[in-house]
Amino acid sequence: MRTFKQFEGKSAWTADDFPDDRWVTHLSTEQTTELSQLAQALPANEHEWMKVDKASLPLTSLGSLLDSVTEALETGLGFALLRGVDLPQSGCHGYSQETWAYRINWVLALALGDVIAQNAQGEVIGAVQAAVNASDNGMDTRGYVSNAELRFHCDGGDVASLLCVRQAPEGGYNSLVSMHTIHNIMAKECPQHLSTLYRGLPMFMRAEKGLKSASLSRQPLFYDRGDHLLGWINLRLMELPYESAGEPMPEEERAALDAVEEIAERQSNKLTFKLKPGDMLLTHNHVCMHKRSAFIDEVDPSRSRLMLRLWYNVPGGRAEAIVPPEKRGGYFVDQPYVIRHPVS
Repeated sequence: MRTFKQFEGKSAWTADDFPDDRWVTHLSTEQTTELSQLAQALPANEHEWMKVDKASLPLTSLGSLLDSVTEALETGLGFALLRGVDLPQSGCHGYSQETWAYRINWVLALALGDVIAQNAQGEVIGAVQAAVNASDNGMDTRGYVSNAELRFHCDGGDVASLLCVRQAPEGGYNSLVSMHTIHNIMAKECPQHLSTLYRGLPMFMRAEKGLKSASLSRQPLFYDRGDHLLGWINLRLMELPYESAGEPMPEEERAALDAVEEIAERQSNKLTFKLKPGDMLLTHNHVCMHKRSAFIDEVDPSRSRLMLRLWYNVPGGRAEAIVPPEKRGGYFVDQPYVIRHPVS
């Protein structure tokens, strides 16, 4: 049987490495003031935001902080949490809370990397909120529009970020797990499953606004890069190719995915927390998986749970070695990029 090496370093963490919240980065007053000023300076018309670039942002106090975040994502833990983004419930500078959050989020997006679209409409900031009630996210429902549990997965782009604007009163906990730790445990406990994961599994693309559902070709779940490991796993999307075809999943693939999920769900491995308004969670999609528990929302839509999501690539980042240039833009490349479309 093939043997697999152990990957060491900061990215091979477990929940036991975080007995308190010292891993959270708190924004200083100077940094929140600068962020507010930059958000206020964006053009009034959101369509004009796409013309703004990082070079035009005077990141006097935020620059070094965000550089350290990128370093943590690329060569450190693979995740970071910024706390203290100023999102007053009553709004700010004449903008509603939600509109102000979009402005704040876009400044951070420009400063962090190259943003890509996250849906077939070309939207680069996604509103993560419960538009539908669902017991499961199957062939027809993308998880971010429901209140159902989202099992462990990775998203599009190198990094996925979530800016918490409003939190649900019950549930909605986030969990992170290191794919390096999962790999290391599997190498010890069930190396036969790693052979299956290195060979790869097919993935499902849901139908969405002009895009037909499709089963995509196999892709490895782990990539041995010599001195470091990269991965990409989405449990649900790797089950759906078979489910959509009405076929059973091959036994060795089912067993391998089950092993990944069982190890990820161990309390000693997953770091679980609940985001607070003003928190921004950033997760490297080739280092960590993330999940969200189901939640019960506020009845009043104006107080319902709202997260703003970004998918972005890190220029010169490690993922460039496994994602060809023509695929760096992700799957949603047919429509022009927009910040968001009006709600109809």
